[in-house]
Amino acid sequence: SVDKRLGGSNFGFPTGSTFKPFVAAAAIEGGVPPTKTYASPYEMEYPSPVQTCGDKPWVNTEKARVENESESEVGPYAMKEAMAKSINTYFVEMISEAGLCPITEMTGKLGVKPADGTKLPEVPAIALGTEGMSPLTMANAYATFANRGVHCTSVAIESTTDSHGKALAVPKSKCERVMSEKTADTINTLLLGVVDTGGTGAAAGLTDRQSAGKTGTTENRWNAWFVGYTPNMSGATWVGSGGAKQVQMENISIGGEYYDKVYGGGLPGPIWKQAVSGALSGRKSLSFSTVSIPETSSPAGGPRRNKPNPPATPNRPGKPNRPGGDNKPGDGRPGGQTAAGATGGNQGGTNGGDNGGRTGGFSFPPGLIGGPEPR
Repeated sequence: SVDKRLGGSNFGFPTGSTFKPFVAAAAIEGGVPPTKTYASPYEMEYPSPVQTCGDKPWVNTEKARVENESESEVGPYAMKEAMAKSINTYFVEMISEAGLCPITEMTGKLGVKPADGTKLPEVPAIALGTEGMSPLTMANAYATFANRGVHCTSVAIESTTDSHGKALAVPKSKCERVMSEKTADTINTLLLGVVDTGGTGAAAGLTDRQSAGKTGTTENRWNAWFVGYTPNMSGATWVGSGGAKQVQMENISIGGEYYDKVYGGGLPGPIWKQAVSGALSGRKSLSFSTVSIPETSSPAGGPRRNKPNPPATPNRPGKPNRPGGDNKPGDGRPGGQTAAGATGGNQGGTNGGDNGGRTGGFSFPPGLIGGPEPR
């Protein structure tokens, strides 16, 4: 649940589309309105060149391409719908306009650093969550949105006493404003839409209070995420195998449940929902500060050519810079058991609030993962 510097035993997990809110926050802070519309085709080359923090821009010399989860996902889209449906090409186009440096700067302020201690690469594919992060890192970053743009460092100790019962000093959380209240409120509004009907995280939405979040599913379904939060608690759930031997989560049994395909909203989302519902039981229901985002109609040139929802398929393997892509929840069905495999299901959590709150992390009991070997 934590990164290398805190004793984590791995180098994190690629986050998939849970990285997209950071791209949106950087763009909005830089002046891109949430009504911004991009063409968002089903498939496209990564735009090039794209400005970085250095002297040299990123150039797509390999003609790498990016595509959406489904061929039915054809724009144009505005930001609200693109976030709810996790449209890959929309956020790649956004990076082309905003540049890579604002994203690098925003993630740095949010404490979003790869779990192995390296720097985030300045490449457009970062929008699809290519780098390995710990669940605690992601939960802490999303807590900043709940805290209306104030980022607070995570502290795992609430209190401690010596053998005589005397209270000892514990580390204090350090808080700093990293984005405007309006930017944070806009992200909250966008991510409320993710857990609403029609969003990729609809199965994760709490029923007794407001919640927001983002799903993420990486290539080959090796990792599935849900990072969600309420106005006073943030948590991140990862499901996968980890380690050198990756398990492709298709036609698989996890914890006695059979899944055709594992999605960020289909398994991690409900795990998050159950954990946070229990943690907040009996606590007052709070509301987010939100903004009004007008519905944006399709620009001139014709309506979107979306088809009825077909079965979703992951991004095809074997192409450069093609990780990520969210998959729609609801595909799993009960029944069926297979041989045992690797384990997964770690969670990190952060309590939010103006004072930074208390931060902790815990692991769910490992779920049994079985099924076919990775292809």
